[in-house]
Order: sequence, then structure tokens, then C-alpha cells
Amino acid sequence: MFERNDHIRNQIWEAISGLDEHQLNQKPSPEQWSIIQVLRHLNLMENLITTQARRSLENEENVSIDKKPYELSLDRSRSVEAPPHLQPLAAPESLADIRSDLEASHRALEQFAQEHETSQLRSKSFPHPVFGEMDLAQWIDFTSYHEERHLGQIQEIKHQLGL
Repeated sequence: MFERNDHIRNQIWEAISGLDEHQLNQKPSPEQWSIIQVLRHLNLMENLITTQARRSLENEENVSIDKKPYELSLDRSRSVEAPPHLQPLAAPESLADIRSDLEASHRALEQFAQEHETSQLRSKSFPHPVFGEMDLAQWIDFTSYHEERHLGQIQEIKHQLGL
């Protein structure tokens, strides 16, 4: 279940390999995020999904949720502003800190996915602000699409900065 998540995460690490901390913290414009800020956003999102998924398991009610078209999140022509609790701070951060935090949040989500049967993940849900109610299996899969969307953003930032 987690292969796509691992694959996209590896692509992100490849995309930023060779960049120094100045380049990673550089913003193409004042209103845009730096690559480090994108990475922090991914960490915040992954932590939130894991936390919300664990909470939803406590709900006694079982649900049956239709598959949502979250693959549409790859369309970068439509932008969605991250809610305040998922926006990174403006201060520069070190790659070592970000990498450590991202590896921890990735492991936590992967462990959550491995600890539960797919049928149990499909029986619990919580809402997505755009796609509505999604079961936990969809949330785990969505995480890879969310990261792929931001991989495109990272590549765009590199291009804008001439990296």
C-alpha cells in the first residue's frame, strides 16, 4: 500500500540533491515558498494525516466511502492555499532538521498503514477540504499525490531560481 508514497518521496530527495541550504531556503518571490518551506509543509501534512487517521479509528461508526478523485490534485493549474496550520514558518531551516522530521513523519504514516488491515482503513474516514469525506486508505494514497503535486512545485522553484 505504501510503495507509491516511498517512490514519490525518493523522487523528492533526488530533485533536491546537490542543493545547498542557501538554495533550499531561497524564495523565487516574497509571496512564494522556498523548497525548504515546501518540505516543511509536506511534513506538517503527513503528521496531520497520521494524527487524524488515528483519531478516526476511535469512532465506533463504520463508513462506506466512494473513491474520491484526489488524483486531480496533480493539476497545478488550480491552486489551493494551505490552511494556516499547514503553512511553514518563514524562518530558514536546515536540511538536516527537515530530512529528520520528514523521515519520522513518513515512518509514522507507513507504520500506521501497516498496523491496520485495508478493510479497517476503508471503514473509517475524515473529511478533506476539497474532496470531502475520504476513508483512511484513500488518505494514505492521497499523501503520495499531494507530495507529487509539491514535487512539481519544487521543480518549478528550481527552474525559477535557475538551479
